Amino acid sequence: MTQTYDAIIIGAGVMGASLAFHLAERGLKTAILERRVSAAGATGHSSGLVRMHYDLAAESELTFVSYKNYFRDWKERVGGDCGFINTGFLQIAKREHEHKLRGNVANQQQIGINTSIISAAEVKELFPDFITDHFDYAAYEPDSGYADPTLTTNSFLEAAKRNGAALIQNCEVTAINTSGGRATGVSTTRGDFAAPVVINAAGAWAKQVASLADIDVPLETWTHDVAFLHRPPSLGRIPAVIDDVINCYFRPEGSALILAAGEDESLRGEPPDAEDQTPTDTFLEKLIDNMVQRIPKIEESGLHSIHVGRDGITPDQRAIYGSSGIDGFYLACGLSGTGFKTSPAAGASLVELILDGAPKTVDITPFRFERFAEGKLIEGEYGYGHLWK
Repeated sequence: MTQTYDAIIIGAGVMGASLAFHLAERGLKTAILERRVSAAGATGHSSGLVRMHYDLAAESELTFVSYKNYFRDWKERVGGDCGFINTGFLQIAKREHEHKLRGNVANQQQIGINTSIISAAEVKELFPDFITDHFDYAAYEPDSGYADPTLTTNSFLEAAKRNGAALIQNCEVTAINTSGGRATGVSTTRGDFAAPVVINAAGAWAKQVASLADIDVPLETWTHDVAFLHRPPSLGRIPAVIDDVINCYFRPEGSALILAAGEDESLRGEPPDAEDQTPTDTFLEKLIDNMVQRIPKIEESGLHSIHVGRDGITPDQRAIYGSSGIDGFYLACGLSGTGFKTSPAAGASLVELILDGAPKTVDITPFRFERFAEGKLIEGEYGYGHLWK
């Protein structure tokens, strides 16, 4: 028997969960269909940074709105816990990118973000364990930090369920059903579901899901290794950091660990399933070699664990939000490894686009699917180049 809903979301990662929360909040009977379990894909392996520094103002605005309207006051806005920890955030730039750093910070300040340019000497004052000899300036966001992607997802889902949404796990979509040129629902391994709104938020599987409707979304899989290091006992306070000089990012993980990853050894084109994956042969050695250039005390550390995550990445490494070209079938995919921190505002904005005809929370029209056919890939106002090499 066909089950009928007002909206169907494919994928119960953080983006699907945000969409479910906002749809259910608007009174729509919503089903979230997940091929495995919630947060099992890219979300569960996300590094969880909540920072506003991007080279594209639209992405900075998505994160800023997500921070000030959601992460900062999560319990009041959503309920439950997102695990947000305020550590501060540093974007360390190469010397040749100083003008770009200043341009991006100026754009972010116009949005209302609490960010500023600080000198290497000021970085050293804030974080004495850092070596600061080989950069001149950084962008500093005192309000930023990190959150727990799995807690965030589950809080969104629980709030959606309180408003009548249904989470159906171990339910793989096998067909996108259409009639008269518009979406009418899906077929799955657990039966048929009917709805006039279907949203593809399937992460690394989004290309395959779109192909069920004969839509070619320009995605490939992106596979990323992340290490958890034991925190040296003598190490003082550190913030969340993206360090373009040593091609790493890192942040505290509680009081005992440091999460760290490189930016230039990710794999492309692997199968979407992340099971039984191992890191690249040189990942850990290269990561440690790079990190000791910034924090020499990392030599006193040791490896706790490594995990391997996978997401869908687009040619311009920016997300896709909007219509697929089939009435009623929408895309919220291609998050390119940066979707966690923007998911609250992006979910709200896409729901507004679907229900009201235009986004109000943040203008997400730059992320429309049509940009690829138009040859209008997104470029940052002061681009640093692709994050993922």
